[in-house]
This record gives sequence, C-alpha cells and structure tokens, in this order.
Amino acid sequence: MSLLGPDKDQLSAIRSQINESPERMQSNLALLRQWVQCQPHLPQHLDDQLAMIFLRGCKHNLERTKQKLDVYFSVRGAVPELFSKRDPLSKDIQQAMEVMHAYPLPQLTPDGSRVTVHHITTDDVALFNLQAILRTQLMLGDVRIQEESPISGDIFLFDLSHFRAGHCTTLTASLPLLREALSCVQEAYPQRLKQIHIIHAQPFIDKLVNLFKAFMKEKMRNRFYVHSSVKSLHQYIPADILPVKYGGDCDKDLQAEWCKKLESYRSWFAEQEHVRTDESRRPIKSFSSNRDMFGCEGSFRKLSID
Repeated sequence: MSLLGPDKDQLSAIRSQINESPERMQSNLALLRQWVQCQPHLPQHLDDQLAMIFLRGCKHNLERTKQKLDVYFSVRGAVPELFSKRDPLSKDIQQAMEVMHAYPLPQLTPDGSRVTVHHITTDDVALFNLQAILRTQLMLGDVRIQEESPISGDIFLFDLSHFRAGHCTTLTASLPLLREALSCVQEAYPQRLKQIHIIHAQPFIDKLVNLFKAFMKEKMRNRFYVHSSVKSLHQYIPADILPVKYGGDCDKDLQAEWCKKLESYRSWFAEQEHVRTDESRRPIKSFSSNRDMFGCEGSFRKLSID
C-alpha cells in the first residue's frame, strides 16, 4: 500500500507550515551532508529521503535536525531491546502484528496530516508482549521514514475496544521500557504529532491517558481526544479516508498490506542492525552520548529539545 502524497494546494500549505522551499531544501541537505562528514561517530552515508523527512519534521531548523539525527542513530545501540532482532518474519514480531494492528491511512486529511490506526485485537493479555509490540511500532516508523511524502503532521488513532485492566497492569509493570519507547518516539523520530484520538475506551481510560501524559512533552498533554462514538471522531478525521469499521469509505485490508510491506523490508532491517553511532569516536562536544541519554539504571533521559 502506497502512501498518497499531498495535492498541489496541500503541498503549498504544508511547505508554508514547515518553512520549506525547494531551494532551502537543497541548501539544507548540502549543509547536513557536510556536517555528517565532520561527525566520525555517525554513519557516513546520509540518505536523502531520511534527511528530508528529518528536516521537515524539524521545520528546517538545522540544529534541531542535527540533534534528532544524532539521537536517532544513538538509540539503536543504546536501547537494543527495541532496536535489535527486527526480523519481520520472526515469531514475536508476527505475533505483535496480530495482537496490535497498526497501519497508516493512504490518504491525508484535508490539512495534510497522516492518520495512523492502532488497534489491540484481543482480550488475551498473555499475548500482549509489550517489548515486541513497541519494537514493531518503531519498525513501522522506520518504514514510513523511507516512504513518507511531505505532510503537515501525524494523527494517531487508538481503538481500545479490547483493552482490559490486565493490559494496563502490563504497561504499569513495564514503565522503564515504556518510558524509553516514548522518549525515543519524541526525541529520535521526526514526527510532529498533532492529535491523539481514543475510541471504544474502557471506564479506566483516564488512568491510561495520565500514564502516557506523564512521559510526554507539555505541549502534547492537551492533544488527547477521547470519543464516546465514532461519529464524534469524524469531526476531526473525515469519514471518507477512514476504514469502513470506523464509519469510513476505505474497504481495503490495510493491516494485511502493511504486514506485507514490513516483510518486504526484511533485508533492509537486517542491514540496519549495525547502522548506528560508534560512541568510541564521538567528539567530546557532540550533542549527546549514551551517558547523556541514560541514567545509571538505563532509563532514557528526556533531552531538552524545544
């Protein structure tokens, strides 16, 4: 399933939001390449697609882009439980894709945002392997970096129809891992998360939302929307781009198509296993290091990125 890009009017509006022009993009790409050559601890081949996605996610703020790129390659070695053994055909990843359906919608919202659906599919808490699920979600993020077009931001939709108290207990018991994953998403990936929508919520949803808010930046804490019905969701996400089960018009099996897409990246994930920072070569005055990112017990520290 291909991700459809913006139309002409959307592209113009998106570029205005992210401070982009074709000339500025080419100039910043050249500056990033020069910077990478002066950073011996970083992988020396900077893929243009990856660089463009990071520049757009940082609204062409070069210093912020450099810092995010540094952290992006650093966490791969610093958090191996989330960034190693990423074989889409492995048993744990296959099960994670069954337990947590996750897929971006092919069409953008009118304002140029990309909606990603997340749906826990079973009440069986024993099948909820949080580490494998988080690893799979980050794999999806990496594939999107490889394929995404210019967008104005991200919207996450969580269907919690099968979320039970046992799932909440599992999350609470795995707070260090959850904290690291959320920090990675916020500090290492170029997403501009605009809204988080929750549907089919259970009565204890407030506890879950507060748990996630505790690990999120201040500006994100007021971007949660809990819906009592699919109809209220349509006030934010047009029905015509949503799957049929959410009252929309899209009748394709997006989960199956994205499972196949992840599997098609199997050799790419294997190659990426060693594409990370070499901390022994990090300049003293570089942005971050494993000591900066992790405390004595290995918890990912929140970097001060505005």
